[in-house]
Amino acid sequence: TAGAMVAAMDALRTSLSPAALEEVQYRFEDDERFDLRLAPFFLDGVPLREMDDRSRTHVAALLDASLGPFGRGRVDAIRALEDEVLQRQRDAGWHRALWARWSGIWGRDLYYLTLYGDPGSPGAWGYRFDGHHLSVNFTVVDGEVSGTPFFLGAEPRESAAGIRVLEREEDLARALLASLESSQRGRAILDLEPDRGAFVGSGSRLEVPIPPAGIARGDLAVAQQERFDELLEAYLENVAAPVAARERARIDAAGRGAIYFVWAGSDEPGRPMYYRLQGPTLLIEFDNTVDDADHIHALWRDAEGDFGHDLLTQHYADAHGVPAGKD
Repeated sequence: TAGAMVAAMDALRTSLSPAALEEVQYRFEDDERFDLRLAPFFLDGVPLREMDDRSRTHVAALLDASLGPFGRGRVDAIRALEDEVLQRQRDAGWHRALWARWSGIWGRDLYYLTLYGDPGSPGAWGYRFDGHHLSVNFTVVDGEVSGTPFFLGAEPRESAAGIRVLEREEDLARALLASLESSQRGRAILDLEPDRGAFVGSGSRLEVPIPPAGIARGDLAVAQQERFDELLEAYLENVAAPVAARERARIDAAGRGAIYFVWAGSDEPGRPMYYRLQGPTLLIEFDNTVDDADHIHALWRDAEGDFGHDLLTQHYADAHGVPAGKD
């Protein structure tokens, strides 16, 4: 995976103009690398619309190398939904149509690439590909790849053509909820707070200020645990198989039984709802509470592994003798 990513990124850099390359390139140590934006404002790097066909082909190869087939399909589907979002803005009146044109935040080609570090040099590098309802962040350290934070969204929940981009993430959670017995549901369900604001884990650095809520996987029956694992896999399958295997092993090492599932809102499809998976390192959040439950955000984060932090900690310990816990 790392080798294919390096090859694609090197080809992309060769294809870009000097001006575009300057916009794309950041030092690995730059704080911009941690700037996780869940809204498509003030994005950095170079958007697809400013790339020629050759460069776009290399971006596609980079995404193919980084993502699993499900994740790659979701990226394409999210970009395709932009046509529908733009039409909604136009249908809402001239002022919304004017805002859509002036703001420049919606559109299939308004997805930006940023590169951190030098893929051709030893050590660490990474990239981000982001835009409306999408932010994928990959970090490569000594040939190992980290795939979080990982943010996906969908507006509308279901397209005019009947496509639901985040269908598995929603339906598998609903199936897990339906499998719970009444006493378990009492532990798993919280009151929905429509005004609760941003995700628990929306900051650039993941600091979860609340203890886990809901019901732990370890307190579920075997069949319920299988449904739990299917839901977790819906997120892991978004990244390339070797990356998913690494993330899965880290989750298991931290203790899968200590991951909690909590649900808030309606259990009826198309109604406002929210759920969270939260464990020793893992945090997954799914929100469909705004715009009449027609606007989904889903975020996968890792308290120790975001932006390759765990890989960098190990690298500095092995290569530079820096003990864990020292930045």
